[in-house]
Amino acid sequence: MNRQAATSTRLALSTALGLALAAAVLFVAAAAPSEPPAAPDPHMNAILGRITTATLMADLADLTGERPVTIAGSPYTIATRNTYGAEAISMTTRYGYEQLAACGLDVTYHVYSDGRFDGPRRNVIAEKPGRLHPDEIYLLTAHIDSLPEGDTAPGADDNGSGSVAVMKAACLLGPEHFAHTLRFVLFTGEEQGLLGSRAYAGDCAARGDSIGGVVNLDMIGYNTGQPTFDAYAWSTNESVGAGSRELADGYSEIVTTYGLNLMPRRLDTDAFPIQNSDHWSFLEQGYPGILVIEGLHDGDFNPHYHRTSDTVAFIDPAYFAELTKASVAAIAHLGQRLPTGVLSGTARAVDGSPLTTITVTAESDSYLGAFPLTAGSEDTFTATLPVGTYTLTVEPAPSRYLPLAAQVSIATDTLTTVHLLLPHLTVIYLPHVTRPSMALP
Repeated sequence: MNRQAATSTRLALSTALGLALAAAVLFVAAAAPSEPPAAPDPHMNAILGRITTATLMADLADLTGERPVTIAGSPYTIATRNTYGAEAISMTTRYGYEQLAACGLDVTYHVYSDGRFDGPRRNVIAEKPGRLHPDEIYLLTAHIDSLPEGDTAPGADDNGSGSVAVMKAACLLGPEHFAHTLRFVLFTGEEQGLLGSRAYAGDCAARGDSIGGVVNLDMIGYNTGQPTFDAYAWSTNESVGAGSRELADGYSEIVTTYGLNLMPRRLDTDAFPIQNSDHWSFLEQGYPGILVIEGLHDGDFNPHYHRTSDTVAFIDPAYFAELTKASVAAIAHLGQRLPTGVLSGTARAVDGSPLTTITVTAESDSYLGAFPLTAGSEDTFTATLPVGTYTLTVEPAPSRYLPLAAQVSIATDTLTTVHLLLPHLTVIYLPHVTRPSMALP
């Protein structure tokens, strides 16, 4: 959360029971379902089961300088992620880029400039293209930069917690397939006034991106009481505000559907803190967005906020894990995860000769784009594919074997196996004809 929020928070918390803010601008709304899943998706339950406190806290320790990490092939300790520090924020964003790329996603930098910095700065964008409606986009975001200024700014809660959750979601959902496009975004310059997100949201609007919703995670690791969290929505602007409130309702319903140990609360406001984190940059552009944050409205505010003491020691691991699970399930629901099955097979020469390599792709009239399959040892391949009928194309090496196309159907949560035999390339040799010489007269 940016610096402007710090003053507002201290003022709010100094009032009796911290309720002056609520009386002025806040409206507490009962959650209403936003077409949530009627029952837990067993496949999603399995994904959420891979989120553990041990792995999350290890990732958070890496991001907050508790130990060296590998960036660009060399050890580096992320002691600060302050956007004013050119080297620090460059290494931080490269770390985020490398972590997301290792999950098999398409990752890019979004570069922007601001006169407050000594040069360009960048955000990190990872994208999972949709297979049915790729032009409809949903974002899971967090700011990766930290405060205070100086050589040490661990920022474990603000906002290492949100950043780790975004990266975890990207890695867990990377192998899945969705109807809509998902983007996992790490912003910089948030602490200086939402600079990175404002530049990115403006560029999205200029391109005409159709963004259906933004779920922004900012401070999701500190908790000392009941496991409450706040989903802040915009109380004004009939169209965008309604979309914002629908997102908040949907996020809360996900918590109930998956039986997470959390107590959600939707809070509608047109002032603090709705304007103090990166979702606001999208609301300004007409895109629905919400802020998911620890129990700010209860007054359970992290006293280490923007201090060098904001370390992993003050994170509630179980609470952090539950909010990460909620965020993974929420963005997967927004993207509309497609039912899948597993395809496994072999491609061999008809005469039993080994193939050096094979390239296998699957295409379906039901989905956009080809699905590359992962080749195993020499002649094996596997893939998780959305349910449907596909044409498999096998390109072998060496080239003395013919490519092969075959039809295969994939059913929900079912292993389908195929064994393909590639014929020899038939070579026809024409006889060599020597033209008889003719005697000269």
